[in-house]
Amino acid sequence: MKMKVPLLLGITFIIFASYTNGNDASKNQVNFYKGSYDDFLREAKKQKKPIILDFWASWCSPCKKMDNETFANPHFSSYVNSNFMIYKVDIDSFDGMAIADRFAVDAYPTLVVLDAKSKYIGRYRGFFPPDYLKNELEKNKALKGKRFIATKSISASL
Repeated sequence: MKMKVPLLLGITFIIFASYTNGNDASKNQVNFYKGSYDDFLREAKKQKKPIILDFWASWCSPCKKMDNETFANPHFSSYVNSNFMIYKVDIDSFDGMAIADRFAVDAYPTLVVLDAKSKYIGRYRGFFPPDYLKNELEKNKALKGKRFIATKSISASL
């Protein structure tokens, strides 16, 4: 009997010590929308949130750095999850290539920012540290977008 109590307490302690709340994990990473691009646009319009499209490729080193450093940053991810809808666009897929063509994306990673009505606000090309990108998004999140017309040379940036 004396041996069962410490053993039971030890097992209970291990269970509580190893418990992690699933919500805590989602606060430490950006919650990219899972589903089709069309469903994503409908959901963003319904939620009335500005949009970020993350154009990436599996072979892109700066894209991986963005995932591991910027999107995994708890302060950045909390900010983005609260204020934006975000969608990963894999440019190596047929759907991703079509979306990249629509926004004339030719460098990776590129973040395209749209308003809540899916109208173009601007873009960020390349890797950005979390604090810098958060400040830039904060400055521009209330802007109203315009209809995007792709040209051969894109000079529009935030």
